[in-house]
Amino acid sequence: MKEDWSSRQDYYQKIARAFLKHQTSMFFLPPRDLALIAEWERLNIPLEAIIEGIERTFARQLSRKRKKNIFSLSLCEKEILRAYAQYQERLVGQAAPRIDRVEKIEKVRTEIKNFLENLRPEFQALKEYFEKALAVLNENSPDESLLEQLDEDVDQAIWLLSSEQEKIASLEEAKNDYPGKSESQLAEIQRTRLIKNKRQAYKIPYVSLFYY
Repeated sequence: MKEDWSSRQDYYQKIARAFLKHQTSMFFLPPRDLALIAEWERLNIPLEAIIEGIERTFARQLSRKRKKNIFSLSLCEKEILRAYAQYQERLVGQAAPRIDRVEKIEKVRTEIKNFLENLRPEFQALKEYFEKALAVLNENSPDESLLEQLDEDVDQAIWLLSSEQEKIASLEEAKNDYPGKSESQLAEIQRTRLIKNKRQAYKIPYVSLFYY
């Protein structure tokens, strides 16, 4: 039992250190980031992939013309999932990934079809993006960069469709978890959280293959 607890503590501490070394103004992770680590632990995402994803996230910010503040682990999640997908491919060898990729594509197609078949009236604006994603996924070699762009388009549409009350509530959560941060920093966290929460609550699928 002690070994299990020690292993879990090591998992959390190493992730926190990897993130906080890039954020010298922060001394600890807020509760929602700890909950995100718990979710990664439940999914058995290894430390190697998580730390690699965190490093990639900050490296990308340095190369961008328009810098974004990374004050939440949730802003590293895309790169972490991408690193995890590549980690899995390295484990299974060179032949298996092609099969795995076919399975992933079929899973994404199924998720999108189910979503479109049960499309809620308030999300009609998302229909065109998922129809485009299906068209890309039906190609012999789906363009993953295009799928990533479609995910970003869906995120933007979800944000625009969200009510002012939802945005205010999300901003208040960000303020509570990250006291003392600037308005622009809080706005980035607010947007990311609200979009992710709505995707989960209404089962709005991702179309990028590394989420599967």
